[in-house]
Amino acid sequence: MHSVSVNLEPPQFLAGWRPETGALFLPALSESRVGDEVAVRVGIYGQAIRATLFGKVALVRRVGRPALPPGVELSLDRGSLPAAGFLALAARGEPFNFRERSPRFAAERPLKVNHAEAVSDATTVNLSEGGCALRWPGQLPLVGDVVGIRLGDGLFAPTARAVVCWNQPGGPVERSVGLRVIAEGRAGKAWRALVSDVARSGARAA
Repeated sequence: MHSVSVNLEPPQFLAGWRPETGALFLPALSESRVGDEVAVRVGIYGQAIRATLFGKVALVRRVGRPALPPGVELSLDRGSLPAAGFLALAARGEPFNFRERSPRFAAERPLKVNHAEAVSDATTVNLSEGGCALRWPGQLPLVGDVVGIRLGDGLFAPTARAVVCWNQPGGPVERSVGLRVIAEGRAGKAWRALVSDVARSGARAA
């Protein structure tokens, strides 16, 4: 998965955002290929808001001109559409809030995570259907890295893919990361079941 961080002028973001199709043009990643998965951290100049968007490259423009710069068009995944909408509101100078996110629960649950071909034990700080924050053992992964989360025991237990949205070094021992879970297939069902179990346990809303 490609990852990049970009800051855009408000008109630049609005010109590239097409909410009716969920497509976003970015003047970056022109070395990518159609079909590549991308995680991009987008900021708007003059605004504090930043958001991590995920999607697949639908079009690549390797050579451009002043009116049509090189870059890629992303087909955003469904979970990224609200964040893109918030960025558009910020770019237009309109008020916005983040209350549309799925319920998040403060709970410590042990998970096995796979990153860079190493399996480690981690513990959740909070979690929701969309992802989780984890206390991370060892060296922190980078924003945009893909992490595997093993859900259950046994040889055929599903593994959910997740993308790192943020990382926090903290102190010498406490390190944490935020993961966006790609909840598809059996792994998606297993992740949602885990969150439902935490919710039924009476965990405090975070």
